[in-house]
Amino acid sequence: MFFSLQLTFGPFDHKLSDPVQFPSLYQMAPKDTSLALGMVSLLLHFHWTWVGLLISEDHKGIQILSDLRGEMEQNEVCAAFVEMIPENHVFNHHLVTESSANVIIIYGDTKFLKDLIMWQGIWVTKSQWQDVSKGKNFMLDSSHGTLMFSHHHGEIPGFTNFISTVNPSKYPEDVYLARLWYYSFHCSFSQLDCNILENCPLNASLEWLPESTFDMAMSEESYNVYNAVYAVAHTLHEVLLHQADTPKMGNGDGLLVSPWQVISLLNFLMNTPWWLKNMNPFLTT
Repeated sequence: MFFSLQLTFGPFDHKLSDPVQFPSLYQMAPKDTSLALGMVSLLLHFHWTWVGLLISEDHKGIQILSDLRGEMEQNEVCAAFVEMIPENHVFNHHLVTESSANVIIIYGDTKFLKDLIMWQGIWVTKSQWQDVSKGKNFMLDSSHGTLMFSHHHGEIPGFTNFISTVNPSKYPEDVYLARLWYYSFHCSFSQLDCNILENCPLNASLEWLPESTFDMAMSEESYNVYNAVYAVAHTLHEVLLHQADTPKMGNGDGLLVSPWQVISLLNFLMNTPWWLKNMNPFLTT
């Protein structure tokens, strides 16, 4: 069997956690095992016992619906309605707008929210909904609140300073950064070199941009990406150190790293005190 190390950084998917079917796949996102408990605890804190549920019609949505129902029944929180959102996003949005519930729990894909933007109430959802709320077509006023649940993540040393000082002149190979500067700060490209920007505002910074264009804060998903890269880099470093200290066999030249070596060491490191302190629970199989 051929093994290839794979890491995912999107929402945790229970289907991918089967070690037999996916022996070399690692998910960087934490599990949502406590999400239902946290949401219902929030409802009880504010004495919200009549709520609506908008849940995506997929295996993750079905699982969270089961968890929510269990927690709600134990704590006498009633569902005003339960609406499962299919992949085509066609659903009875009047059920939401005409409901007597002032609080709605949302889980899953949020593209369907364009039909509910003017609904006056309180949303309770996960952090990935934050991207929708920052969109140009979404307006939050004093009567429309959003409460988001997200996994705690630590600070990355130097990240804030890096984001504040980054610019295309420091990283000329970054095409995305150049295009961002071009559109955001009305720069122009040099006629002599299409990769060089001209006429940009002095000391232009990403800090100048509105949050809807560029968020200076580290998002949950970005932190998962950071951990994925760091996990592989740290593991490769350990593999190469081990090979450098081991006498070479045969006529092989140089240091060769095979996927099974990385996977084997990664599994070992996941149970060491250092890993549990620095990476847990961000890497899960």
